[in-house]
Amino acid sequence: MRVYSITFYSLMTLLLWDMHYVAAAEVETTTTSPNIVESDVANAIANVTEPVAPPERILDEMGTRTEVGGFTLPANFDGGGKIGSDYLTQALPNLGEPNNPAIFPDAEPLSEKEVEEELGEIRYIKPRPVKQPPQPRQPNVQLLLRSSTFSSSNITAVDFLKRSDTVFVNSATLLATPKLGEDTRLVASATGGLTRFATKDDFNYNFLSFNAGVQQRLAPGMYAQLGWVQDRLYNQDRGDRILLDDSVRFTIGRQDQLSQRLRLDSFYDLRASFSEPKAQSRVANSLGARLRYDLTPKLQGALDYRLTLKDYTNQDRFDTQHQVGVDLIYNVNQDLFVGSYASYLFGSSSASSIDFNNFSVGVNVGLNISLF
Repeated sequence: MRVYSITFYSLMTLLLWDMHYVAAAEVETTTTSPNIVESDVANAIANVTEPVAPPERILDEMGTRTEVGGFTLPANFDGGGKIGSDYLTQALPNLGEPNNPAIFPDAEPLSEKEVEEELGEIRYIKPRPVKQPPQPRQPNVQLLLRSSTFSSSNITAVDFLKRSDTVFVNSATLLATPKLGEDTRLVASATGGLTRFATKDDFNYNFLSFNAGVQQRLAPGMYAQLGWVQDRLYNQDRGDRILLDDSVRFTIGRQDQLSQRLRLDSFYDLRASFSEPKAQSRVANSLGARLRYDLTPKLQGALDYRLTLKDYTNQDRFDTQHQVGVDLIYNVNQDLFVGSYASYLFGSSSASSIDFNNFSVGVNVGLNISLF
């Protein structure tokens, strides 16, 4: 009997010791070191595929918090890693499975301050705004120097006097474009130049031109200009005036950027001219377009078309002119360019002696000097 009693008590002692060992092992498992818990949480957050609130913030919204090392647990968190509320069970990640993170459907987006608190010493760097390159300032007064030479198959436009020749033109223009308002500019210029023919010296002449007008911006890329133009031609040898032409001119222009490299410039121009001799007085309507393509940042090619209708007011004459041209321009810099061009002029006139058919090809160079 005594042996059975001893055996019974021994078994009970072993059983209690086993239960105590198992309980201690469970406690050790559920109270894993803070570093491991924090690491698991960090891994869980790192694997979330959409924005979530940090566990610390969600736990803080549960009420009283219990500190376990460096990590905070809610008051209703039991030793087995369970949460009493179904919502909280869904909200917290499974710490034992960092590759199966939880999704927080009701989580609010993180504020900048919270992001900084979560990252610690790692700073959240805001993306820097892309800086636009500074736009060159539009000078108010410029000196424009131009020099060109071209060969023409019909320099007279007279049917019975068709002559081809090479022409040299040099000019200088003083251009002022001060702003009168936010969308308004004054455009004024004075031009002087020389026109010389390679073989027909009797055709040589000098010219002066004056222009004054107001340009108004109507919409982005669109403008209108109303002004006055005076052209004077002088005979090279005798110095007497060949032509005096005063014109009232109205122009509407538009620029459309069709792509990064392709731009379309179009315009309509109405010009009423009062001339000496009076036979040259006329009303002209012109409609034109220029399609420009940037081959490189410095090299542009262009295709031009212009239709001009001229009604002479002091003679029985009406002209219809078409001009098609191609240009190639190389910009050495923003103030210096070199270009080449070819154009074909054709049309009809009520005056039987007029023949417009003319093919020209030439080169030119230009320099813009900003004064102030």
